[in-house]
Amino acid sequence: MLDTAITEFLENKKQDFLKKKIKSNTSEEDNYKFQQQAQEKYGLEGWLIDASNRAKQLSLSSHPAKFVHPDAKVTSIIVNAPKENDGLMRSGNAETELDVFGNAAALDVEKFLRIVLQDGKTILQHLEENTDTIKQQFQTQEINFEQIRHGFLQVKHSDLNQTSEKIKQVYFPVNEDYHLLSVLNASGMIYTLKQKINDLRFSGENKTLREELKKAKPAETKGEINEIYDLSSIGYGGTQAQNISTLNAQNGGVSFLLSSLPPQLKKRPVQAPKTNFFENCLWVDLFKIDFEQFHKILSWRKNNKDVRDKRDDVVLNSITKVRRLVDQIRDIKAGWSESETYHGLSLWQKIWLDEKFADIRTDDKQNQDYLNQAQSNFANWFIGNYKRAIKDNKLLGDDDIEHIKNILKQERELLL
Repeated sequence: MLDTAITEFLENKKQDFLKKKIKSNTSEEDNYKFQQQAQEKYGLEGWLIDASNRAKQLSLSSHPAKFVHPDAKVTSIIVNAPKENDGLMRSGNAETELDVFGNAAALDVEKFLRIVLQDGKTILQHLEENTDTIKQQFQTQEINFEQIRHGFLQVKHSDLNQTSEKIKQVYFPVNEDYHLLSVLNASGMIYTLKQKINDLRFSGENKTLREELKKAKPAETKGEINEIYDLSSIGYGGTQAQNISTLNAQNGGVSFLLSSLPPQLKKRPVQAPKTNFFENCLWVDLFKIDFEQFHKILSWRKNNKDVRDKRDDVVLNSITKVRRLVDQIRDIKAGWSESETYHGLSLWQKIWLDEKFADIRTDDKQNQDYLNQAQSNFANWFIGNYKRAIKDNKLLGDDDIEHIKNILKQERELLL
């Protein structure tokens, strides 16, 4: 017994044919003639012979070349890539159906091959597996099953060695040689993406919420409206979408492109140190003028109060820059140092820099003497980087170094 799905398909084809032929003024004689033509054309035997002969006008493909250039002539390409948990968005990892391209007048053959029979398999799957079920369905006195099967399976002929001059090509180096690659689009993925976007944007929940919000007094509702912004539309085939592929025709030749702009991130004024504040956050060039000014004062080789005050002012100016940086880090959300990213940062620096420890900083028993450590570390940092920045640093004597440390001790409140 013929499968119900096949019977319905052929009956619909027959009725479509008759609607086009028979009009209100059609004579009984012509009416009878058209009825006979419909029976012959869309009876099982007539249809299978005609459709299997026309199947070669179509090609199933995972990557139709016409999506790259509408005039490209490439044999059907069917990529059977393995599915792997590699995190890549590629053909093997996306569940999509094969597309069809070729003579638009033969697309009814493709619809027939996609008919799902009662066992859940399509006619094409049955033909590929050469099952007894499809042999029984196609069994008639006038049909050579193997010939019919061979004709239908022409839609899956694949040739990966043929390309077209219309397609842009890429030279890909391989050892001392190269591969010439033709870059093609996976149309199934293109329109699966479109379907997923539409399912999200026009879901039942979205529709309900939008309708409610339009009311003057919307009722209290739960949920959220999902939307994808910055979508761009891309068209394939112009007014002849059906000449590109079946999927393209079904979608009116229009798909979506997701925004490829980089995300807009909120820029933090400063990056917290991961291991050491003095190494990670103090940019030497920020103190370049201080080092030059400090060296200029030392070169005067005078030791009066006016010179000492100017030297002290340079050191204090540097401390002020450090304090400003510390305040910026403290403005980061309290508790940032608990992240594993900052595992290498010493506890005393966390206490000094993270506002989470603001209360501990006033407790001498718990604060790990952070203030003395900050003062001592900055003194060493300032002296060391001054020597690296100024080649003629022999002017810096032991007395000057001790004086710098004393100034930092006296003004260490600036590092509180």
